[in-house]
Amino acid sequence: MRSSLALALAVTASLGLAGCETPHPELDPAFIKATSVESRVDVIERQNGAFLEVQRQLESAQADQRALKGQVEELQHALANGERRERDLYRDLSDRITALDAKVRELQAAQQAAPAAAAAAPLVPAPIAPTVPQITDKDVYQSALEHLKAKEYGVAEKAFQDFLLAYPQSTLADNAQYWLGESYYVEHRFQDALGAFQKLLKEHPDSRKVPDALLKVGYSYQELKRFREAREALARLIKAYPDAPATADARERLKQIAGRH
Repeated sequence: MRSSLALALAVTASLGLAGCETPHPELDPAFIKATSVESRVDVIERQNGAFLEVQRQLESAQADQRALKGQVEELQHALANGERRERDLYRDLSDRITALDAKVRELQAAQQAAPAAAAAAPLVPAPIAPTVPQITDKDVYQSALEHLKAKEYGVAEKAFQDFLLAYPQSTLADNAQYWLGESYYVEHRFQDALGAFQKLLKEHPDSRKVPDALLKVGYSYQELKRFREAREALARLIKAYPDAPATADARERLKQIAGRH
């Protein structure tokens, strides 16, 4: 386009010189018109270049968006598969515990029904009692946790209470106490939840569940409209455990209840 304009300018200038030689060619109307046209072409070319650059950037951004969307879909699929496997694992464990309970009851009933006269026969060797599969505290804890995950909150509460009575010295006692509080909390039984979380703080001060329990103490106080105690519990969490995951939630909740009485 520029070569065509240059040629046009040259022809125009030649014609102007052939027709009449002027001492000031820049005042020649033909020269002025040609120069104006070239200026407008320059502007158009710059605008076209800018438009093409914007279009290129837009296409690049759209390609990145499609790639990110594909990654998100892959992550969502992987998460769904993980949750499905976890549910299957808990369901299998519950079935095993139920079967073991039934087996224990069956063996106990068989022992009670054995003839008392068998004990009076000293020459007859006593039968060897069959081995009863041992149910551990971990089995009972996992069963209770499964009920909680299935949103069977009443059953979960009873299961965690029974666990704490049966295994008070278990290494899982602090976890069971925390999840008992969670069972109350999701049912909006905030006073009971507060008591359960405070009991964990008192009886298991070194537990890894302490930061989460402090957070839920603050939440429970807030639900009970006891905002001063809520702020104190959340501030205690932030000061004592600044790097705990629960601390970020505590800071956000403090902003929400700031100034409330």
